[in-house]
Amino acid sequence: MNIVPSRIHDQVSRVDRNYSLAIGIAAGLTAIWSLYRVFWLFYAAATFSTVGWSPVSLVVPLVLWGVIGVTSGLVAVVFLQRYAKEP
Repeated sequence: MNIVPSRIHDQVSRVDRNYSLAIGIAAGLTAIWSLYRVFWLFYAAATFSTVGWSPVSLVVPLVLWGVIGVTSGLVAVVFLQRYAKEP
């Protein structure tokens, strides 16, 4: 079963294996970095709430880094699967 839609799969399969490895690694690092940012956003929200500030202002960065993380994670999976496939 293929989780990637066929139109995206056709586009990704046109990319060279070496480039797909580089794109997959870069996207994976971006996903890890956004996970790190989300962790520190929760830490900042907990810290701000102890001094009386409202952590509601951190909702926008949380949503932004969450979307970036999920998107880059999916891109990493797709391109690394392309790399793992035999030429």
